[in-house]
Amino acid sequence: MTDTLTVRGLTKTFTDHPVLDGVDLALAPGSITAVVGASGCGKTTLLRLVAGFEAPDSGTVDIDGRRVASADTCVAPHRRSVGYVAQDGALFPHLSVGANIAYGLPGRARSAAVRSRVAELLETVSLEPSFADRRPHELSGGQQQRVALARAMARQPTLMLLDEPFSALDTGLRAATRKAVTKVLTDAGVTTLLVTHDQGEALSVADQVAVMRAGRFTCVGTPHQVYRRPADRFTAEFLGDCVFLACTVQSGTAETALGRIGLTAPAADGPGTLMLRPEQLVATESTDAASGPEPGIGTVLGTEFLGHDVLLTIDIGGDTAPITVRQHSIDPPDVHTKVDISVLGGGLVLR
Repeated sequence: MTDTLTVRGLTKTFTDHPVLDGVDLALAPGSITAVVGASGCGKTTLLRLVAGFEAPDSGTVDIDGRRVASADTCVAPHRRSVGYVAQDGALFPHLSVGANIAYGLPGRARSAAVRSRVAELLETVSLEPSFADRRPHELSGGQQQRVALARAMARQPTLMLLDEPFSALDTGLRAATRKAVTKVLTDAGVTTLLVTHDQGEALSVADQVAVMRAGRFTCVGTPHQVYRRPADRFTAEFLGDCVFLACTVQSGTAETALGRIGLTAPAADGPGTLMLRPEQLVATESTDAASGPEPGIGTVLGTEFLGHDVLLTIDIGGDTAPITVRQHSIDPPDVHTKVDISVLGGGLVLR
């Protein structure tokens, strides 16, 4: 089966500043891919090249098996069968919601066929048909984003492009809107490319996550793969909090200040750095009477209550810096308490 989007060797430079440097990416039909990275890493430029708003210096963009961009070819945006939703929705303020959605549809805006299509699209994004008569300023931020999505879906695009579509919304509204939008796209089977700087957003909605740094992808895979088995330390730290421990690898396990820990991926014998996620560690009050430092035993230096979770800062002795443990907040150990630290799952060695 042909991928809906195939990007090969894409490069782009602005005023002698390389923004994209040989980017490769493929999107399977009906999938959601999130490109995540810090501001200025090149992710929005990638989206603009796919949309046709910019032309690449080299490389190619194919949509549904059709070449739409190369160094000497650039198909116009409106001929690419692409839907585009910007960060602020970009609705026309002088038009009604219905006219916004109908914009670009064939036929007269007030025809029965167009009105029926608008009502159908409003229903698709969980809005009442009566919203068609409202103006954009009469809608909440989340409703505006859903109208923008309905407008983008009106012409049944092959590929949907979402450029930081939820970042302007407050936390609660962002989560609800994100869930509603991704459900619409998934139910409709629309292949989607989402650009975001929000790691949690990328991991929660995407089938595939691509982490970008300085115009290149450091890691591409499923959310579980990129989070649990990142390609390097940058990717590991960008996607979430980490616990790094000096270790010695021997025969598929790592000897650390927390004891011997299994590995999630093969690693050569010798010294290295073991990465764990804070939620892999569990601290329980120790009953060990020993006073000296022992593997897997530490002292709680501080606690941070986060509602559902609590963050514990724990000194495990020796030359190892204090580590962070994230666990449920029901009856956590107090400050100065001696604790046993157990490890869930294995770790990843980074060298």
